[in-house]
Amino acid sequence: MRLLLPLAATLAAFLVACGGGDETETSPTKTPASPTAVASMTAEDRAATETLLKAAALRLEDLPTGFTLDEEKFSTNEETAEEQKDNPYAPTLEDLNRFGRLLAYEANYSQEVSAGILTSGGTLYLQVASAVYEDSEGASEALEFVREGASDPGFADEFQQNFASSSGVQVKSATISPMSFAKVGDDRLAFEIKISARSPGVDTDLEFVGRIVGVQRDRIIDSITMLDLGTPSPVQELEDLAATLDERMKEALD
Repeated sequence: MRLLLPLAATLAAFLVACGGGDETETSPTKTPASPTAVASMTAEDRAATETLLKAAALRLEDLPTGFTLDEEKFSTNEETAEEQKDNPYAPTLEDLNRFGRLLAYEANYSQEVSAGILTSGGTLYLQVASAVYEDSEGASEALEFVREGASDPGFADEFQQNFASSSGVQVKSATISPMSFAKVGDDRLAFEIKISARSPGVDTDLEFVGRIVGVQRDRIIDSITMLDLGTPSPVQELEDLAATLDERMKEALD
């Protein structure tokens, strides 16, 4: 059942890069950030930015019991653009620099997956991510980029292909729809993706439900991505996490 975890990671990677739409026109009032903004950071500035990002993100103690930290990392704009270069809905390096994104952080968590999850269901994977921008205007532009892309009719088809290729599963259908969500941060978006698939060696259809919420507060955008198998976790659980996330962002910006 470990093969399910790469599938879960696909959802987060596809939606959290602070992209997810077609090319948008550059705002005439927004001065593009320098492509070398992160590279030119002093060691002290880089350390301070990393501290800010981790402080603004959810921590293990904020999550429901049973999760284990699998990986955490920081990403420059160049690294993000390279990782997402084959995704037509992801932001290019020029987009990220135009938004004024300085640095991003992500932490991936999972729960122990057993054969019983096929019948009982449960959360497979949770990712928290944080990105900091030069100003709130750039963060707003980045969030809108995500919103427009996720509503594009071709997004679900592209996601379906990407999800299938991650582990060779047969994807029968994939749909994406906006979610009604509690008011948190200065702005927010929330989406639900439903995937029906069949995995090699598993003689039954697997029904995945992925949910992502992005929250902007001032010049930071944070996100939570959850992937469930079978019956999804209550929306209230995600809203509670988002409320905690918003408090973390407030504290980090003070």
